[in-house]
Amino acid sequence: MSFSKKENGILTFAGLVNFIKHKEQYNIGIRILSHVFMWFSFTLLLFLDYYLALNISFGQSLFLSVRVLVSSAVVFYLFFYYFLPFAKRSSNLWLIIIIVPFLIVTWLFINNFFYVAADYVGYDLTNLYPIMGKEKDYHPNLMEVFKFKFIILNTLSVIYSLSPFFFTKIIVDVTRLNETKLRIQKQKSDLEINNINIEKEFLKAQLNPHFLFNTLNNLYALTVKKDDKAPEIVLNLSDIMAYTLYESNTEKVSLQKELEFISNYFALEKMRYPEDKKITLTVNEEYPGKDYQIAPLLTFVFIENAFKYGLNSTKEQFVNVIIDIRDDSFLFIVENDIENANISDKSKNYFGGIGLSNAKKRLALLYPDRHELSVEDHNEVYRVSLKISLNEQSITLYSDR
Repeated sequence: MSFSKKENGILTFAGLVNFIKHKEQYNIGIRILSHVFMWFSFTLLLFLDYYLALNISFGQSLFLSVRVLVSSAVVFYLFFYYFLPFAKRSSNLWLIIIIVPFLIVTWLFINNFFYVAADYVGYDLTNLYPIMGKEKDYHPNLMEVFKFKFIILNTLSVIYSLSPFFFTKIIVDVTRLNETKLRIQKQKSDLEINNINIEKEFLKAQLNPHFLFNTLNNLYALTVKKDDKAPEIVLNLSDIMAYTLYESNTEKVSLQKELEFISNYFALEKMRYPEDKKITLTVNEEYPGKDYQIAPLLTFVFIENAFKYGLNSTKEQFVNVIIDIRDDSFLFIVENDIENANISDKSKNYFGGIGLSNAKKRLALLYPDRHELSVEDHNEVYRVSLKISLNEQSITLYSDR
């Protein structure tokens, strides 16, 4: 039953605002203390409302506060910790439609039981009857709770009394759900970063068996012939190994270091082929030596693929790499011959497989909205074009095609 709109619990919400700031991970002891604090705060505020605002005696104010506390707590825990989990487990959320009227009757029954018990033991509540719209000779009847008219007239009282707890619980659950979603997204992001780092480390490791074997064989041949190029080859190989093993372990490296790596790697790959092969590397810099930063080894897979699958055509054989650095942008283009009739399914899959997928993931992570990647296979020419904005403050938007 309701005495006035002040009993609806709206005044108590201000005292419960801080209660909703929970962390996702808390032990059962803290959880219990939080619930105790919530109910104690609500009951205290409700008691002060009765005692100070409505001028009800201390004993009756305590009686009325405990009455609302017990009925509200029973309905709250029944709904959130029994019926709602049951409805979720059984995938029958429509059961809530049936549960809500049942909970309203339950609240009214417990509420009215307090009046019946007080009347039975002779506790005088007659001075409160006029406030409740009852005659002074009124005697509470437990069974009147089940009358349809009684339920309709008192439904709003139930909603008013339960609204602070239900609202608080919903806000807490939504907050915890959002924190959980953010944590899952962070875990996915961390996992993606770890996977990319693993792939990058694997990429470095690939340099050893496949590339080193050919380079050492060529170096051996030059040494046997006492070719003057041998010392230069050793130096190039040393620089490549130092770069891949030690200097590229950071998110960004000096662009000049990356260019040196590309030049050294390109020179060693070119050494494997006759001089009449069309193999060119062109680097144009608007401001040579400018201290740009770039993610390491982004272009390695494309250059490696060009030598691995190019220079095999029965027509023109070529590998051309063009690097153009201007307007705070890094433009990388690599082209190689490709004879579609002679390409195995495995090779075709590789062009769009792990290597390209890894490069796309790294670019999306390190240069979101700051890069443009294009891969084309047309007229027996395989072409990769990559453009990256090197300006951290750049607002130029690229699309990853």
